[in-house]
Amino acid sequence: METKIQKIYTDYSLGFPVIILNAPLVKTRGVWALNVNYNKYQDAALILLAHKITRITGNEVQFIRKYFQMTYREFAERFSVKHPAVIKWEKKSDNSTDMAWTTEKDIRLFIIDHISKKAEDLRKLYRALNEEAKSVVKPIEIDSKKMVA
Repeated sequence: METKIQKIYTDYSLGFPVIILNAPLVKTRGVWALNVNYNKYQDAALILLAHKITRITGNEVQFIRKYFQMTYREFAERFSVKHPAVIKWEKKSDNSTDMAWTTEKDIRLFIIDHISKKAEDLRKLYRALNEEAKSVVKPIEIDSKKMVA
């Protein structure tokens, strides 16, 4: 099996662009594919989404909702909105959802509360989110060392 490391690789398998630094690739049936532990990859992406300095996009909301295996209704109820709002956010695709900052902040804190084992991580994120994220859309970047297969 042929392998290589690509310095900068943009992956779309999570439903939104993720820039992976030093991405391990493997050639399968003539096609180069990312060779990582996808559970670790998803966890790393979630943590970065919670901390990103720009607003969350519609595709990122969909990834978060599906990661936590929530229906539109369950997701909406958890964040005190109606389920059509969640559908509207997800339809924004790669654009900012324009949801209220308080709701987005709650989603980000929810992620860390469920992913991180350290209470300090939640406190740090809460303090960092006191300032509203910028509206510019920018992909997250992951170093592949965090998700080695």
